[in-house]
Amino acid sequence: MKINNLLLGCFVIFISLHVANGAEKPKITLDDFFNFVGFDSVTISPDGKAVVIVTDRADWDQKIFRTDLWLYRENSASLIQLTQTGHERHPEWSPDGAWIAFIAERKTPTKTHSDWKEDSEDDESREDETAHLYLISPNGGEAIQLTRGEEDIHAFTWSPDSKALYFATRQPWTKQQKDSYRKEWKDVRQYRVSERGDTIFSLGVADGIVRQRMQSSRVSDDSDNTPDITPGSRVVAQTPWRVNDIDVSPDGRSLAFLTESVSERQERISEFEIYTVDLANALPDRPPYQVTHNEALEDHIRWAKDSRHIFFGVELGSVEGKYLDTQNRLYWADAESGRTERWGSDFPGSIPQYYPTSNSGVLAAGRVGTEVQI
Repeated sequence: MKINNLLLGCFVIFISLHVANGAEKPKITLDDFFNFVGFDSVTISPDGKAVVIVTDRADWDQKIFRTDLWLYRENSASLIQLTQTGHERHPEWSPDGAWIAFIAERKTPTKTHSDWKEDSEDDESREDETAHLYLISPNGGEAIQLTRGEEDIHAFTWSPDSKALYFATRQPWTKQQKDSYRKEWKDVRQYRVSERGDTIFSLGVADGIVRQRMQSSRVSDDSDNTPDITPGSRVVAQTPWRVNDIDVSPDGRSLAFLTESVSERQERISEFEIYTVDLANALPDRPPYQVTHNEALEDHIRWAKDSRHIFFGVELGSVEGKYLDTQNRLYWADAESGRTERWGSDFPGSIPQYYPTSNSGVLAAGRVGTEVQI
């Protein structure tokens, strides 16, 4: 009742202000207010002549807030809707501009290996919504699903030559592991035991497209000991933590990734660190190299153009000493020695966004008070 009264009061105040200022401002209805379209991201193509826009808007018929991909071209000044399902996010152009990769949650039939069928007679033919990696041409057409399996894709990046994609999922289980877990726990979800770290895979784009066009829908073979992974993918690294962000160095030799807690909660500061993998010598059982050792929550990692330093931002915690919350700061770390250096240390405000430039510099947005400038 208190919440309803508060909403009613806010509504009355809103209408009163609107009526009082009706002569100066255009009228707005409640439908107009709730039917706004937000831009979650705008990603520029490598040639600078097109952008992919992620829109977020209410869909009253489906009772969801839908996110779609739109393409705007400079030469035609046209806006084209690329996707229609309403569950797309994180679009990334391939470096050659030929493809747009993105993550989407779409209903796809999955074969569930389980001997327990007390609550689900049609368990073998059910549909799941899983976040997978898709490709779509900027010229339009149907999106191509590249990844398979029951685990969500939550981070990915392109190789510099556009020939491969690197992506992270929770460590896939084998058929035997899934059957044992479902048989023992049924519909009970364990709070800690079921949580596990991530695996980073690489997948050749051409191979993935061929497999899709051949309609190779098998997730794995029938072996009890075969992990549920995307056919044709290769394990690059494993970590006991969840991968939050991935980036490949411009020379294509190293992969950097940022970790967080497997529970996606801020519990231990040691779980938030930056690691690198030598792609030429990557082995599943070879531990990644830990670059940072600090009491900060790093975010948004990007390689500098020298392929040696890794830029990262910090909003919570401290790189220099004990945990201390400060304004957004920008650093880079030497990928070999781990030595970190703060950029813009004499700047009095925060640095919420940045982008590496071609000369191993950076273009940053700085904020002092409420003003944001480049």
